[in-house]
Amino acid sequence: MRARKRLTRQESKEVTRLRLVEAAERLFIRKGFDGASVEEISEMAGYSRGAFYSNFADKEQVFLAVIDHRRPKALDGIFQEVSEPAGRIAAVREWFSIQWRLKDFVALRIEFTRRAMRDRSVRKHLGGLRRQELETYAASLGRVLGATDGVPADRRETVALVLLAVAHGLGSLAIDTEPEWEQMYTEAAKLAFDRMTASEISHLG
Repeated sequence: MRARKRLTRQESKEVTRLRLVEAAERLFIRKGFDGASVEEISEMAGYSRGAFYSNFADKEQVFLAVIDHRRPKALDGIFQEVSEPAGRIAAVREWFSIQWRLKDFVALRIEFTRRAMRDRSVRKHLGGLRRQELETYAASLGRVLGATDGVPADRRETVALVLLAVAHGLGSLAIDTEPEWEQMYTEAAKLAFDRMTASEISHLG
């Protein structure tokens, strides 16, 4: 049996940080930002308060790390698995159509946004992460639509911004709604995707 590779100091620190972020996300969704304590986050992750504070200054910082962790990395898998342009478009459309289902996380973002309105430093950090999120979506759209040739970068960002607004808006509407509405939310997301990408898709054709 092969000996398990010993983690470097940096790798061990990254594992600790990731576990703290994942524990914080679960607790924030379950109990809300104010309801979750640093002690509970540390305990759920399997570490001490000292380990928490060696990675994060406070709960606001770990929350920002949660948001950063939830950026749309899933799109990378689509690009690796699907190479044909039409197939990529269909796969990303399907992926986007269910992003509203992350309604627990949407509710948490709404709560933290209210907090950011009262705290300038939190607002600044949150604004920076939202900019990164927008840039990630815009870059992904550029890849899936072949927009590196003929479609300006600002157009990609505008389309990405609208799609982000749709996903977050549908998620907030779905927080407290009837189950029979769920298919309508999915169809609404697909409609928004089709309308916002129509000119780029026709450009590819």
